[in-house]
Amino acid sequence: MSRSLRPSRPSHRIPGLALLVAVLLLALAAPSYAGAFATYVTTVTRVTPAVQGLTATSARDGESITVRNTSSTPVIVDGYQGEPYLKITAHGVWQNALSPAVYLNKEQTIGNIPNDADAKRPPKWKKIDDGHTASWHDHRIHWMGSTEPPSVQKDPDHEHLIANWRIPVVAGTTKGRIAGTLVYEPSSSHLGTWLTAGVLGLAVVAVAVLIVVSRRRRAQTTKPRSMGPGPSL
Repeated sequence: MSRSLRPSRPSHRIPGLALLVAVLLLALAAPSYAGAFATYVTTVTRVTPAVQGLTATSARDGESITVRNTSSTPVIVDGYQGEPYLKITAHGVWQNALSPAVYLNKEQTIGNIPNDADAKRPPKWKKIDDGHTASWHDHRIHWMGSTEPPSVQKDPDHEHLIANWRIPVVAGTTKGRIAGTLVYEPSSSHLGTWLTAGVLGLAVVAVAVLIVVSRRRRAQTTKPRSMGPGPSL
């Protein structure tokens, strides 16, 4: 006597279990992902000498610094070796083509310097803008390390002053500087806490849903079938 084989129902336990495992792994990894949001804040604090019309600002993330000069006094910005790098006036901006800073500032990391770039030679000025504002990437105002500073490694949950930076300038014949700070802000720790709590909450919901679905399926499986009308006499 042959028996008809009832097709087996696809099991949802494995996908459900995989979802649960994935959520739990994400919860464990949340603080690591949040670490990518650690913040180094760059701020200009002072510009000297005090020349009316001379201002400097920096991007919060240290990606650029901007100097604006609407005064009648030309301003020279020094490069990394003390050589003239930029000349900013009310009628244009010039760049010293022989300054190594021209090439060093093209990338976030220190790049190659061509042989003809020489900080000791007299400047070779090339006009790059007709305005009175210069913006550039400067390695002196952002964190250059491949790892976190020692103070951050020791205590990543609190703010730290990483550096008081300065960029030498000459306004007319007066030497001065653009000064600022580089500060570590522990935004990552707060973000990690919220991410972890959120993902763990999602894990609890996933477990609850799996339990409810499993109970409903067991109830449907154990429910007796209706016998239907008996044979007529």
